[in-house]
Amino acid sequence: MTHHVLSYGGGVNSVALMLLLFQNEMPLDEVVFADTGGEVPETYAYLDVTREFLQTRGVPFTIVAKKGANLYETAWRRCVMPSTIWRWSTRDHKVNPILRHYRAHGGHIHQYLAIAYDEIERMKDSRVDYITNLYPLIDGRITREQCISIIEEAGLPVPPKSSCFFCPFGSLDRWRWLNEVHPDLYEKAMLLEEHSKHFPSQRLTDQAFRHKTDITLRTLRGLLSTGEPLPVVAAHESAPCEAYCMT
Repeated sequence: MTHHVLSYGGGVNSVALMLLLFQNEMPLDEVVFADTGGEVPETYAYLDVTREFLQTRGVPFTIVAKKGANLYETAWRRCVMPSTIWRWSTRDHKVNPILRHYRAHGGHIHQYLAIAYDEIERMKDSRVDYITNLYPLIDGRITREQCISIIEEAGLPVPPKSSCFFCPFGSLDRWRWLNEVHPDLYEKAMLLEEHSKHFPSQRLTDQAFRHKTDITLRTLRGLLSTGEPLPVVAAHESAPCEAYCMT
């Protein structure tokens, strides 16, 4: 038995791919979202948009999660931050719950992954023999900007960028936005950073500043509140947590 599943990350690429699968009448048996417990409220709110869209088309929307503590609770208990190198957070709270769900189907999984054409370097084969990864956005040479157009043309709201509020890949703009819109979540991320046994040699701001400064979330908040100039860093797009995150 073959099962066609969209691994849904909650962001622009995932929504655009979901729309394309229906528009092109491609097989789709299920949409699966792995919940770390650490998404921003806007992403959780958009899950309702997705669920309603799929319900009208008879496709189940399944949310899976690691049993026990969520990602933030786990990181706090271990006195660590999510790692940009080891990716344990992605493995334990995204990949493994999805794989456990797939195994419960008992057959082969054709997994749609929402990697855009301008992220083609993220494309990879499955590491397990019961899954075949499919990349329709790459096959169609569809970029992230085109994904936004697909969503707008379909009449759906464009989802926010999906990532945990304490993601170590957060850009400066992302941290600025979180501090302005969700200061309580910024506070939680700041406390987790300072609670880490690797702090201050490792910080959640390392990627935002390309490891060139000693700015922490607390000092960044201070700079943002006073309007002081921030260190100039080259614009970049950090590599996300595998294909299961930030899509």
